[in-house]
Amino acid sequence: MALASVVALAFLFLIGVVDIEIIKHGLLDNGAFKPWQIIVIFFTVAYASVSTDVTGIFDYLAYITVRRAGGNGNKLFLFFYVFAGFLSVFTSNDIVILTLTPIIFYLGKHAKINVIPLLFAEFFAANTLSMFLYIDNPTNIMVANAMQIGFLEYVSVMWLPTLVAGVVNYYLLKLVFRNILTKHYRIDETSDFHVRNWLDAFLSVGLMLSMFVCLVLSGQMHIPIWIITSVFCLIFIVEDLCFSFYYYINERGKSNAQIQKAQDVYQIPKEKNEFWLAIKRMPWKILPFIITFFVVIEAFSNFGVVDELAYFISSHSTSLISSIGLTGGLSFILANLINNQPMTIFFTHIFVNDGFLLAGQNMRGSVYALIIASNLGANLTIIGALAGIMWKRILQVKGLKISYGQFLKVGLFITPFVFISSLATLYLVLRFFG
Repeated sequence: MALASVVALAFLFLIGVVDIEIIKHGLLDNGAFKPWQIIVIFFTVAYASVSTDVTGIFDYLAYITVRRAGGNGNKLFLFFYVFAGFLSVFTSNDIVILTLTPIIFYLGKHAKINVIPLLFAEFFAANTLSMFLYIDNPTNIMVANAMQIGFLEYVSVMWLPTLVAGVVNYYLLKLVFRNILTKHYRIDETSDFHVRNWLDAFLSVGLMLSMFVCLVLSGQMHIPIWIITSVFCLIFIVEDLCFSFYYYINERGKSNAQIQKAQDVYQIPKEKNEFWLAIKRMPWKILPFIITFFVVIEAFSNFGVVDELAYFISSHSTSLISSIGLTGGLSFILANLINNQPMTIFFTHIFVNDGFLLAGQNMRGSVYALIIASNLGANLTIIGALAGIMWKRILQVKGLKISYGQFLKVGLFITPFVFISSLATLYLVLRFFG
C-alpha cells in the first residue's frame, strides 16, 4: 500500500501531471478544505486508541463482557452491534472501530467464540450509525461545513435514513453469519487478562472519555476538531512517557515465564517503553496512501474534471429522485475506488463549483445522498474508508487476517440493500417532510 502510493505519486510528478503547487494545495489548503487537518485527526485519534490498548484495559473489558453475556452468542452479537452504533452516534466511526476492535479480538481468548461475525457487526454498525450526527464522521463535517448545514437541520433529515439503514444492516448481518455465529459458548475458566498498570489504564480510559465529550461539544466550544484530538494526543504521549519512566526505575518483578506469556498472548514486547510500543502499532503505511489520493483529487480539479462533472450531474439531476440516485450512486462507487474522504472532498468541490446549477430540494437530495454514500461506502470494500484499512491492520497485528475478497463477499450481499434502503428513506423524508 505504502510503496504503490509513493511510486504512483512519483510517476505523476515525473511526467508533469502534478507539480509542487498541486501537492501543496492538495495537502495544505485547497479552498474550503484543509486535508492536512483530516490526516492530523485520524492519526492523533489512532494514537490515543492504540495507547489505551497497550495498557491492557480492552483485554479486561473483553474478559468481563464474555462473562456477562452468560454464554449466549446471539446476545453477545446484538450487544456489540448496538454498542458500536451507540458509540458511533456520540463519538465517531473511526474512534469506535479503533476502540472496540481490540476488545472483540480478546473475546476469543476468554471463550471459544468465532469473533468474525462480531468484528463485522461492530464495523458495519459503526459506519452505518455514523450518519446520524454530522460530528460522527469527518466526511459529514466536510459536507456540512461546505454547504452550511446546521446541526439541527442535519439531524432532522438524517435520523430516519440512519435508523432504517441500521435495522436493515443488522438483520442482513444476522442472515449472512447465521451458520457461523456462535449460538452458545463455553467460558474458558482458565483464561485471564493482563493489565500493565491499573492507574495507567484508568487514566487512559478517562482521557478517551474526556476526548469524546470534547468532540461532541466542539461546535459549542468553537474549537476545531483537529486541535482537540492533537491536544489529547499530546497528553497521551506525556502519560506514556511518564509511565515508561516509572517502569524503568521500578522493576515490576516479572519472571521470564510471565514476560514470555505477555509477549506471546498479549503481543506486548519486553520493553517497558509504552510510547514506543504505541508508535510501532500505528498504521503508518496509510499515510502515503491517503496523501497520494488528496494530491490526485487536486490534480483532477486543475485539469477541469470538476467542471465537467459539475455540469454533467446538475444537467442530469432533473428531479429529486434523479439527484439522489445519480449523486449517491456515483459517490458510492468512487468511495470504493479512491477512499471516502478524498471522494467527499472531490464532490464538495463539485457542489460549490459555478457549473453546478442545482438548487432547492434537488440540491439537498444530492448533498445528503453524498453523506450517505461516504458512510455506507465503507461497508462495501476495505479501502472504502481509512477506518477499514486501519481495522484490517489492527487485526493483522493481532494475528487475525480478513482478506479483501472475504470482506467484499459480505459487503456485496449486505451494503447495496442497506444503501438503497437509506436513499429511498431520504427521498421520502425530503419529499414529504423536507
